Amino acid sequence: MRFLTKKLLALAAFAAPTFAGVEADSTDDFQRFSAVPIIGYTEETKYQFGAMAIIFFRPEFEGGNATELDLSFYGTTRKQVTGSISPKFYFLKDQISGELDLHYDNWVGNYFGRGNNPDIDDFRKFDRRTFYLTSLTESNFGTKQWLKDFRYGFFFEINYTDIDLNRYHYHGNLNRPENTDGWRNGIGYHLSMDTRDNTNWARHGYLVQWGHYFYNKGMGDYSYTHQELDVRGYTEFIWNTSMAVGLLWQRVDGNAPFDKLAGSDGLKRFRGVEKNYFYGNQAMFLQMEFRKKLFWRLAGDIFFEGGKTGDYFSDLMRNKWHRSLGFGGRLALNQKENLYARCEFSWVDFKNIGMTMYVRDAF
Repeated sequence: MRFLTKKLLALAAFAAPTFAGVEADSTDDFQRFSAVPIIGYTEETKYQFGAMAIIFFRPEFEGGNATELDLSFYGTTRKQVTGSISPKFYFLKDQISGELDLHYDNWVGNYFGRGNNPDIDDFRKFDRRTFYLTSLTESNFGTKQWLKDFRYGFFFEINYTDIDLNRYHYHGNLNRPENTDGWRNGIGYHLSMDTRDNTNWARHGYLVQWGHYFYNKGMGDYSYTHQELDVRGYTEFIWNTSMAVGLLWQRVDGNAPFDKLAGSDGLKRFRGVEKNYFYGNQAMFLQMEFRKKLFWRLAGDIFFEGGKTGDYFSDLMRNKWHRSLGFGGRLALNQKENLYARCEFSWVDFKNIGMTMYVRDAF
């Protein structure tokens, strides 16, 4: 109980956002921007201190999607620093959409070794400095009316990472990973069928998405491919509750760096653990979540997640599932856009407590 109470007290200030930029005219309730302090605690970061701001731009037509500019920066008591600039844009009456993510990390992390069965007490600590720019642009130009929900797009990533595994003394049994530093630059394509009523908190519809990304030594220091199939469904449940279910399958082939292999990300896919807590050439995740508005700008959710990894498909199918049960609170940053900040607790493998703080839904 002391363990949980400490973290709940540390997160109390998280629910203290600033909502501003709402026009004075009562007939126009468009919200210009939102800001929220980042004050919290997780197992990976310890205490966090920072801020996030989101600027909203009017949609081109009534009922259209609003373009956003996300800005965030925070540091931690583990001497971790991260910042990002992430515009999300819609053009030509939402026929073209996309997002950019310009991101910098100076991060202290833990390497648990490759495989599906990590030992939480056996890890190598490392320092990582990462700068990356990713972009995903989608469109439905040229599609028939009956295919209006079909979208195709282009992806690219420019990524430079430097990982120091020698700074901290280590006495365990883990071998040092082979592929660490260097440029990870790639391009790829994206195909999707998307009938969701909202890209933030969806209440109806489905998403079926396929991505195939190619990294080559002609563009960087590594040659590998990344494939993923993402399937999600949304519906209304009892007591005005929203239900979301999801399946994600990932496959990485080639000499990818250890931190770019398929595995848990700790924020969206298998929350409450460190990134790549378990990982391999292939990974699979199943998720179910129930979301409900409560009062004012507050909402809540409960969720169940399963995940596992393997070096090939039959290995993936044989391996045991990691399981997680959790709940969380949400704070609306923009009610009209259904945009929420969330803070969630996870009971990982029914043994360890994890915590996640993020903006937007996990899936």
